[in-house]
Amino acid sequence: MSRENEEFSEIFREINRKFRYFTANYTTAVKNGADIAKQKIMESVKNRDQPVDILLEKLFEAIKTGVQYAGERMIDCGVDMVEQMKKNKKK
Repeated sequence: MSRENEEFSEIFREINRKFRYFTANYTTAVKNGADIAKQKIMESVKNRDQPVDILLEKLFEAIKTGVQYAGERMIDCGVDMVEQMKKNKKK
């Protein structure tokens, strides 16, 4: 393999690694966020005698909490990726 092809292959391997890292973190963040939302939804529907508008507000808040959790984890992932890139540049 020529030097140029080796460099090109290394670039694709690095892109592939970063993509797998990102997708693994995304999958975990979304699953954990959904688990949090599920727990809050289950708590919300325990009292069946509450007015519908209060129930809907609790359901919306549960979903929002799950999405926020997932978003925060993805921001953390992005920060980690940037810090790793900075470390690699210094080498």
